[in-house]
Amino acid sequence: MKKLSSIIIVLFFVNNLYSQEKDSTNKFVFLKHEVRLSYGMETFPNFHLNNLFLGGFTANYMYRVVKWFWVGGNINWQFPSDIEYYRWSEYYADGTFKDFEISARNNFLAIAPELRFSYTNKKWTTLYSALSAGYGIHTGIHKKNQLNDFFNNYWFWNITFFGANFHIGKKQSFILGFEFGLGFKGAINVHAGYRF
Repeated sequence: MKKLSSIIIVLFFVNNLYSQEKDSTNKFVFLKHEVRLSYGMETFPNFHLNNLFLGGFTANYMYRVVKWFWVGGNINWQFPSDIEYYRWSEYYADGTFKDFEISARNNFLAIAPELRFSYTNKKWTTLYSALSAGYGIHTGIHKKNQLNDFFNNYWFWNITFFGANFHIGKKQSFILGFEFGLGFKGAINVHAGYRF
């Protein structure tokens, strides 16, 4: 086990060193790792027509397996600022009744693997599409079961129809970009990150 761990660590460092160098013909070599933070609007499941600008943050890590194919994962947190209320009355046999109210601020935390397919891979730009699906925890009042339903677990997804990374800096290591899609990352999101 110790020998296997040592081999994995050595391969990881060799991979990192290789990914930051130019090849023997002095051509650009694609960086293998990417980390970024994005903010998305019109996110699901916490989408509200009365305020389209409520959204959430996504932390993302991607590894480039080959030039055009990436694997990685997301951690998404959504935080609508409104509070949902559910009110009801209970009637008793003696003819009296009592009013009840539950209120909860909707929050959503999710973890999901992601597959990305880049179709333009240039030194300064990457254009891509992606698919992500995973598991989420929703806190708040859920529309399907409003009474005492403050903790819901379920599967969810995100499709990125079109995304773009613009590489900036001396070694093009910094990223600015945007995505258009549908799902937990939002219909529109902007991101910044780092490649290595």
